[in-house]
Amino acid sequence: MTLESFWIWASRSISVAAEANAYDAWFRVKVQAALEDARGGTSQVQVMQAAQALIDAKRQGQSKP
Repeated sequence: MTLESFWIWASRSISVAAEANAYDAWFRVKVQAALEDARGGTSQVQVMQAAQALIDAKRQGQSKP
């Protein structure tokens, strides 16, 4: 490895590490905000019922041969 190629490799490694650290910090902020969110959530049962209603509505709208 030449000195020039080493510096290119090192700068890329530093860049990747900086991006990883920035993403980690962003992700932690998002997770903390979600944990502190006081709004009520939607239960899994409610989501599944809404999904099933959508599926049923789409099926009823299909034309039968």
